[in-house]
Amino acid sequence: MLIKSIDLFRNSTAKETCFVDTVLESSCTDVYIPVLRSVSSCISLFAASFKRGLIKIRAFFLLTSTFFLCQCTTAVNSPELATPAPVNVPKVEKKKIASPYAKPTASYLTQAKNQEGSEKQQSLLLAAGRLISEGQWRQGAAILAQTSDLTPTLMDQKNLLLAQIDLIRDRPKMALSKLTSITERDEFVPYQKIQFHELLAQAYRGTDKPLESIEERIKLESLLTDEENQANNRRTLWLTLTHVPQAELNSLAAKASDQSVLQGWLQLALISRKYRDNPKSLLAALDQWQSHFTNHPANHILPNPLDSIANKMRSQPKQVALLLPLSGALQGPGAAVRDGFMAAYKSNNSNTPMQVKTYDTSKGDVASLYQNAINEGADYVVGPLTKSQVAVVAALEHPVPTLLLNDADTNIQENSYLFGLSPVNEAIQVAIRAKNKGYSRALIIAPGNDWGKEVTKAFTQQWQKSGGRVVDTFLYGAKDDLNKKMKDFLQISNSQQREKNIRELLGQKIQPVISRRQDFDMIFLLAYPSKARQIMPLLNYYYAGDVPVYATASVYGGSANPLKDKDLDGIIFCDIPWVFAHQAGTRNWPEQFNSYNRLYALGMDSYTLATQLNQLMLFPADQSRNGEGILYLKPSQQVARVLEWGQFKQGLVHSLGETV
Repeated sequence: MLIKSIDLFRNSTAKETCFVDTVLESSCTDVYIPVLRSVSSCISLFAASFKRGLIKIRAFFLLTSTFFLCQCTTAVNSPELATPAPVNVPKVEKKKIASPYAKPTASYLTQAKNQEGSEKQQSLLLAAGRLISEGQWRQGAAILAQTSDLTPTLMDQKNLLLAQIDLIRDRPKMALSKLTSITERDEFVPYQKIQFHELLAQAYRGTDKPLESIEERIKLESLLTDEENQANNRRTLWLTLTHVPQAELNSLAAKASDQSVLQGWLQLALISRKYRDNPKSLLAALDQWQSHFTNHPANHILPNPLDSIANKMRSQPKQVALLLPLSGALQGPGAAVRDGFMAAYKSNNSNTPMQVKTYDTSKGDVASLYQNAINEGADYVVGPLTKSQVAVVAALEHPVPTLLLNDADTNIQENSYLFGLSPVNEAIQVAIRAKNKGYSRALIIAPGNDWGKEVTKAFTQQWQKSGGRVVDTFLYGAKDDLNKKMKDFLQISNSQQREKNIRELLGQKIQPVISRRQDFDMIFLLAYPSKARQIMPLLNYYYAGDVPVYATASVYGGSANPLKDKDLDGIIFCDIPWVFAHQAGTRNWPEQFNSYNRLYALGMDSYTLATQLNQLMLFPADQSRNGEGILYLKPSQQVARVLEWGQFKQGLVHSLGETV
């Protein structure tokens, strides 16, 4: 309710002033105890006031906003370290750098009520900072709008918080403008100094200034005091380096001083590019780098010792086995992977000849086919594709590197790797991004089948881990009356009944005010395009068109279709970068297999991973050889992609950039 009420008047200075003044004029107990005592009479009071024309609906929102604001808890949502967040504020823990925003918001607002001048402004800034740190940036912005007559030091603190909001809202240029206007950052407490350099690194990264971003992360290294945040900062720095072309790396290295920290990072990045196809030379170059940069922080991102990885390194394979369904119902997906693999193979300029043999997993036992491939000389196996067959092969011994093209429910054997199109991973990324954008109360709309339940479970677990709450879930069926189900799910019927009760109470006709439920601030949608085209218009019709909708890659068919996809406008979803770069000219595949173009990309990467696995075992991430995105290796032996985000606008997909 608080978030929605702020949205109603966040563009009005007068209304924002009203909000803050109301909070300042009431202590927490002044506000919420009478509310609790008067719940039973609230509806009658509101109806009577409505009849007299003295109170409008926004005033009612204002009352409830003040009540909820006083209920702020002391929990601080920390960023997901496994996937660096758009705004990475250090976690507040014992024996770590203390946050200046440690008290509950209500405490700061109560302080401000009894203060004047700079002291009052400082308390308001602390209240706003606390709200923003909890993801409630809209409320924080409303309080920041009411600060005035700030000293230079307080103005710098305000700009720091405003820049944080800008980055949450994907406005890096505006954030950069505010951050570069800060003149007295030496007056910042240690927590704010870390914030400043973290936000500046992200703003530079978001405005395509990788070198400046890297330099800010180098400065962060000396400020961070705990290993977890240091490791996160180093991984993010390396991820930034993977985007810098090799020619530019050479140019930067020529200008950097020999023993500088920057030079060490640049040389390590160059080594990862120059020797990527020669395992022995790569290890030798890394050993020499470590001798030259003994105490460099990048040593922490490399295996220790390097020799521990030597026996796992592989040269270019001479014979590859593709275990794919090439007949029957899954012939299309299998052929897409095969075609992508062969396209990458034919475009490679390697002088090393390689034989490719295919094995149709639709014919015969997959375990026997795998063993046949090994007996016939395969030194690299790609496949199988289906989850059930992956489970069979995953349980076998793997004498040669084996790339399994789906998820596995159990731990996999030595010398094997998982690499597929994982909607579970996408759902996790959706939860992380939405939480980092400040949302905390989710509705879930998903199919009631096994796929829907599995993906929904992954989203829910990550969402709750990040401090979010799943308010309600709508699991739809193939034959459901979506119109009726959506109306009930959004509690429109309840709103109509309340309107009827008020009309009967007043004994006269009133202008109907139909509304939806107000207990959520984002929607997670899992659907194929045709179903999503039915759901989105219903959300708009039933007054939920102002709520952000996040989805997985399944919502997009992979090719431009503006006439049909106009109904999907507003949806934010994640997908592999290859899809955003190849929207035109894709094949007209059935939508239940709308991942065919993604499977083609999967096949291309499966080829390059034959040697790229060496890089992924040594470094936190590596640029995909086909130039489409970044790959990294999880501890679970799963090869994953850094996903890209897109949004439907006027029926077309527009890239929002990758997950950093």
